[in-house]
Amino acid sequence: MRKNCAGFLPVLCLASVSWLGAQKAATAPPGNADCLACHGASGSAAELLRISETSLAGSVHGGLRCVECHSFEPVKTASGPPHPRTIPPPDCTASCHRQETPGPLAYRDSVHGRAYLERGAKEVARCWDCHGKHNTRPASDPESPVNRRNIPLMCSACHEDMGVVTKYNIHREQPYHEYLKSVHGRALLEKGLVEFAAVCTDCHGVHNIRGVGEPHLMAKQPETCGRCHKQVFDEYKDSIHGAQAMAGNVESPLCVDCHGEHDIVPPGEGGAPTSAENIPDTCSGCHARPDIMKKYGVPENRISTFIDSLHGIAVGFGYRAAANCSSCHGVHDIRPASDPRSKVNPANLRATCGQPNCHPNMPARIAEAKIHIGPGEPGSGALGAVQKILIILVLVLLGITILWFVPGFIRRARLLGKK
Repeated sequence: MRKNCAGFLPVLCLASVSWLGAQKAATAPPGNADCLACHGASGSAAELLRISETSLAGSVHGGLRCVECHSFEPVKTASGPPHPRTIPPPDCTASCHRQETPGPLAYRDSVHGRAYLERGAKEVARCWDCHGKHNTRPASDPESPVNRRNIPLMCSACHEDMGVVTKYNIHREQPYHEYLKSVHGRALLEKGLVEFAAVCTDCHGVHNIRGVGEPHLMAKQPETCGRCHKQVFDEYKDSIHGAQAMAGNVESPLCVDCHGEHDIVPPGEGGAPTSAENIPDTCSGCHARPDIMKKYGVPENRISTFIDSLHGIAVGFGYRAAANCSSCHGVHDIRPASDPRSKVNPANLRATCGQPNCHPNMPARIAEAKIHIGPGEPGSGALGAVQKILIILVLVLLGITILWFVPGFIRRARLLGKK
């Protein structure tokens, strides 16, 4: 009897192990081969639900199992898929990609993340819309959608879709086409300066992109431009405009107010808001507004008096060598006239007017003459006297013309009547 029992025990153990293995296999999550049996290139799933095994194996997630991203409770059915018809979308930050700001976790508080996670917007950008789905590649890979060279085109998939632009009231309709013509776009796509040319994520952020109406928008902050244009930023932040902007004054002009946003072009090009002929119009955006000028104690006629000056008339006729606002006041280093470092401080006017391409060797007395003053204003001096003389002459000539013409006209009318 003991011999029989002794012989039965190994068989019982093997049977138990086999049963446990079968139970474990029945409850174990499916492997990639199981998923690809349906979702592979030649699988039975609908064409839109098939993936390329080659792309998956070559992606950064090639070593993961499908169920690590696509979690679901298995469904036991006689036919059909072993999972629910609808599977929740992946949560890339559930167990992976847990980096804080500006990492993937910042997405939840971004303009895209809030629209998707809080409001359920379907057209908003999600992880796989930018990084790819089963073909996700590292950003260093030239084929990756988030490679620096490809980022502008990748963003344009949504931001130049008029259905999306209209539905979500996006304030720019063709940012990609504007970018292509800009100094940044040409540097990236024509000159190949991939590591130096600014792309969308450099200005707007990566996972932490904010909406246009939100405060402290990264794309409008001078510090953002200063990461590339450091010397210019150092000059700007010490200027009257920059000091006010850095102190939080929302009315102070920022880089984008003068240079534009996606369509920034060099000042030497005619269409640039900072070109010689367009600078007065650009400055007038603030300096022709009585409410802002009155608030900061700046005379309201700075633009109108410039336009009426010899310099303004020359600029109006397209003479690019004529002095414009920045010729006298500076570019990024503009300061009030009371500042000893200002180019229009009385002590510096002769040097400012006497620049090599303006009026070399200009006498100090002439350099001190007032520019922004209308002929009818107090202190206009000879300019006001000349205007009065010209007005008197015009009135006298008009009176003489009337006195000479009216009688002659009456005489001719009478002669014609007699005939």
